[in-house]
Order: sequence, then structure tokens, then C-alpha cells
Amino acid sequence: MIEQIDQAGIEKHFFALMAELECGQHFEPDDPQHVDWIQKRINLRFAQGAVFYAYVLPDSTPVGFIAVLLDQGPGSFVGKLEILDFGFLPDHRGKGYGTEVLRHVEQLAIEMGATSLYASTYARQHRVIAFYGRNGLVPVATLPDVHSLGDEGMVYMRKKLA
Repeated sequence: MIEQIDQAGIEKHFFALMAELECGQHFEPDDPQHVDWIQKRINLRFAQGAVFYAYVLPDSTPVGFIAVLLDQGPGSFVGKLEILDFGFLPDHRGKGYGTEVLRHVEQLAIEMGATSLYASTYARQHRVIAFYGRNGLVPVATLPDVHSLGDEGMVYMRKKLA
């Protein structure tokens, strides 16, 4: 089941997953600066107006989440939905939950007038890029050196919804 989740729910159930999504293997849970940085990222997402949806098993076990930001734009500007964070706990990956969640937010975006869906991921995340590709997103840009010189950078992807 997919349900909207508040900030307390993200912090309680998905703090470590958020750290993995934002830092990969570089997150140090015993380093107060790392913990503070992730907390600030979560706060920023909610301050931006992001909406978080959790995938929850029938026994109420939360297994993953997506954070999206809908920009409807003023007047005649077209709307877009941007995926800010999207992931599942390790034991629940590769089971089709991600596709289900993605379809759910796509439908919400269409109902709200969005015409495009955007996502980005680290360029080394081949499984993530393949997942997005299987779900209709295509690469539109790669920005190298995002995290440091020589870094692979970020891949930006888009899917037209209308």
C-alpha cells in the first residue's frame, strides 16, 4: 500500500535509507556532522514542499519511500514533477514496489496537470538508470564533476506525461 508519510515518519523509518540515498557508502552514522547534514536534507525537502509517499506492506512494515516536488507553475507555465529521493530498504529491492510507487506518483502528477516527470541519479548507479529507463524515463543530460573533480556526476532523466 502507498501512503503519504510525514517528516516524523521519514525520520523514524527511513533515516538510514535517506543517508544511503544522499551519501552512498560515505555516510558515517557516528559522525554528528553527517547525521546533522542528513537531518538538514530532510528538513529542506519538507520546507521545499516535497511530498513523501511510503510503500507499506500489509502488516504495516514500511519498506521504501519516494519524495516528490510538484511544480505546477503560475499561469500558463506547464507543471512538472521532480523526484527528489526514491529508495527501498535492501530486503525489499527488486520486487516491483518501485514501479508501483512510480506509477502512483505519475498518476497523481497527471491529475494535477504536470506534463513531465524528472529524476536524477549518480552516474554510477546503473541499476537505478536502468530502472528509470524501464519505466519510460530517458536521459537528457549528464553533469560531470558534481561532487568533486573527476567524479562521474549526475544523470538527469525525463518522461513526458502528456
